[in-house]
Amino acid sequence: MNSYHSRLKKWMDRFNGVATKYLQHYLTWFRYIDSKEYENTSSKKKNMLFKSCLFTVDDTNKKLRLSAYSC
Repeated sequence: MNSYHSRLKKWMDRFNGVATKYLQHYLTWFRYIDSKEYENTSSKKKNMLFKSCLFTVDDTNKKLRLSAYSC
C-alpha cells in the first residue's frame, strides 16, 4: 500500500492543487494509468489518445461511473 501511495503522490505533485470536487476524476485517471502499467513513450501516448477519441463523452462517462473497480 505504501508503494501505491508514493506513486499516487508523485503523480499528483505535477498538478498545482486539486479541487476536492474533482478529486475522484484525478484518482480514476491515475488508477487507469497505473492498472495498465502505462509506459511513457510517444507511441503509447498517441495510442491512448486515439483510443480515447473512439467513444462519445456520454459513453465514457456512463462506463466510468457504472463500472466496478477491483483492487
